[in-house]
Amino acid sequence: PISQNMSGPAVKRVKTSNDDEEEPLFDLLALYQGDLGKKMLSFASASDLCTLDILNKQFQKVTIDPWRTITEETFGMKNGKEDWKVGSAFLREPVFMHLTDDGDYGYGDEYAGTASVAANGSIVVAVADDVEDNTNCRTYPDERCGIGIRDAHTLNYIRTITSPITNWRVGICGRVGSEIIVTTNWKEICARRGNDVQTWQCNPIPDGVPLIGCETHLIVAIGDTIEIYEINPVEIGEGGGASELLSLCQTVWVEVKSDSRDEVMKSISWGPDKSHFIVCHPHQICVRKFDVRSGDASLTQTIVTTDLCVNNAALSDDYITVSSDKKLHIWNRSTGEKMHNLCDVDEEDELDMGSTIYPLCMSCHGHILVSTSHLGCALCVWNMKTGELLKRYSNADEERHVDMLPDGTDATDMAYLEHLNAFLCMAGFMNTWAFPTNERQSDMAKSIRRREERLRRAVISEMEGSVSSEMSFP
Repeated sequence: PISQNMSGPAVKRVKTSNDDEEEPLFDLLALYQGDLGKKMLSFASASDLCTLDILNKQFQKVTIDPWRTITEETFGMKNGKEDWKVGSAFLREPVFMHLTDDGDYGYGDEYAGTASVAANGSIVVAVADDVEDNTNCRTYPDERCGIGIRDAHTLNYIRTITSPITNWRVGICGRVGSEIIVTTNWKEICARRGNDVQTWQCNPIPDGVPLIGCETHLIVAIGDTIEIYEINPVEIGEGGGASELLSLCQTVWVEVKSDSRDEVMKSISWGPDKSHFIVCHPHQICVRKFDVRSGDASLTQTIVTTDLCVNNAALSDDYITVSSDKKLHIWNRSTGEKMHNLCDVDEEDELDMGSTIYPLCMSCHGHILVSTSHLGCALCVWNMKTGELLKRYSNADEERHVDMLPDGTDATDMAYLEHLNAFLCMAGFMNTWAFPTNERQSDMAKSIRRREERLRRAVISEMEGSVSSEMSFP
């Protein structure tokens, strides 16, 4: 409570011996912990404590701008102290987690082929395109067309759902809690929410149809066109849901300015706030502004890359980054000027293209770029402003879950998990690097790791028991 004195400033009311019925405002010993707290509570008066509280609040107001300034200068992030924690976490040793499936002891533990993954604030979904290799170790009905679903907070395995098409790529659109899971292959698109399923054909795309989603729309890149679908509202009726989950609202024809005849778009991804997205052709990069209300996707920037064959692209507030020939190439977004060519191994150690068939996966966070590695399943942390490789993490190799190339495998896809400040990489296995920014995230990541290690030991024990039983029969 505050008592106002018209002739002086407001002061906090101090509890006296006559106020037995009144509850204390806060626990001072809990507020000022340690030796400092004991000294303050032993020698400081109530007036001194009130003055200290006022000074502390004034200091917090004064230090907002310095935090924001230093965070933006160092990491290119604009949310002050909170973003400083995120940027600093990328430079500390992560918590590595190798995910083991507890659904049928197989799905989610090993994904053959070019596995794909997507995540939002609620779920993580993963698919794999290599039907033959995946079918051999699957027990779930029609699991060769299955979609594995996990909780985005705990990474717990939830279930496997079937798909009427083979799945090469996966994305999520719609609001959290009523998500639509969308998968594509070379000529089909399938959207699913609960028991409602919608499928349609498209022009054939050799590497599968790239796609991205947001709360209101699905955007797919098909050949030389960008198709924008609006999410239909959920309707409760006799059929149990909407007749169509998605409706086509806009088709954008893409002009290719390079001399190449290959007009097929290789990838599509959102910018930081989902107001812009980037698409890449083999020799052209395009940035488009997306208007949620109208569904328009207007062209804002084009970069022609005649000397590069681009296979993936990422967009930040200040930079454009592409993957080509297992290297990263960075442009200044505002000027269009080429800045850096990046590779995380020495030139003499680079592998030939026959050994590196997958594009690098990328995630932008201010000046920080987190990418998969030139060699095997590892993570690289770059400063896009300076072109410096800040850190390289290869815990998967150290724990012998994934060998490095040429004996091992590249990461085929990557998803950022905001609740854990983590990156989940698909590389035959589901490997996750968490960069905790607070104690809660750290405890969650370590808890997940312990749980997955227990599951893995149980799987190994069960497999060994099965082998022993088989050997015991004549």
